[in-house]
Amino acid sequence: MPPNGPLQPDELLARLEARIDRAAGAAEELIAQARRMAGPRPPEAAPPADEEPDAEELPPAGWQARTEPRGAGDLELLLQVLGSLRDRIPRELQRRLAEALRELLLAIRALIDWYLERADRRPREPAEVQDIPIL
Repeated sequence: MPPNGPLQPDELLARLEARIDRAAGAAEELIAQARRMAGPRPPEAAPPADEEPDAEELPPAGWQARTEPRGAGDLELLLQVLGSLRDRIPRELQRRLAEALRELLLAIRALIDWYLERADRRPREPAEVQDIPIL
């Protein structure tokens, strides 16, 4: 709380407007900086004036840049990298790695089977306990 008491609504609104103006200015500066770093843009083919763009072509807010689904491009890139690595590995090593992977998967399967068998067992009834008097 300020020393002179709480701020009046007009003062609060003025401070909020000043903050918003500073944030908007900073955002515009960042956009300008990004444009300078990106370089000149190639001219885009504008759709004919009588044709409206499809809703699928427009970004969500109208001004945002369209982006590909993040996972699709990343997954494709990862598969390409793995494919190129696979092509560089000798056939014998590929065979040995495949066998090792198969053994690992069989071990995991056996572990899961063991756990499920153990989980399916019914707990034993507790043993009957008797108090033995100490003399």
